[in-house]
Amino acid sequence: MSRVYKRHGIPTAMRPFQSIRSLLVHPKDRHRPQDICECVYKIPCRNCNKTYIGETGRAFGVRLQEHRQEVSQRDVRAYTRSTSRSLAGEQNKSTVTDHAMSLNHVIDWDQAKFIDRVSNRVDRWIKEAIHIRKEQDKSMNRDEGSYQLSHMYDNLFAPKLSCERRLDRPFRGRFQWKPKRQQSTINK
Repeated sequence: MSRVYKRHGIPTAMRPFQSIRSLLVHPKDRHRPQDICECVYKIPCRNCNKTYIGETGRAFGVRLQEHRQEVSQRDVRAYTRSTSRSLAGEQNKSTVTDHAMSLNHVIDWDQAKFIDRVSNRVDRWIKEAIHIRKEQDKSMNRDEGSYQLSHMYDNLFAPKLSCERRLDRPFRGRFQWKPKRQQSTINK
């Protein structure tokens, strides 16, 4: 750029995108993922592709530990078949516990992560509902979140298909130009 501007007599001063200071100096410590508050999080299952989407205003690590404790308490209590059958009819506090107990699946606690960070509670509820809707069949959530998001937005959250999606437009055939038919005039 400076060579082009120099031809026209325009002086330029360039600044590098990365400097040694930006590479070496980090004045703030990085936050551990467990310490992040006010977030929307995702907990995957190790046995299937289902995930749990939740939100919390507290620290992510605290909420994750609550999920872990409930699952481990239910594991300890379910010793016999009759006990596990009676517990299967109950609805647990957490959907993660229901998924782990009813299907005997293992929750992948190490892959749990926060996916969005919003400080306003209502905005966090909306983000949670959006992420649950994006997961569609892969979600293990019981409901659609704390905020009732209209189903009008479903097409926005649907996964995009490459060529099939473009061909499946609802009004494509109506607005294409078509030549008029030539009328044959037969004189009688």
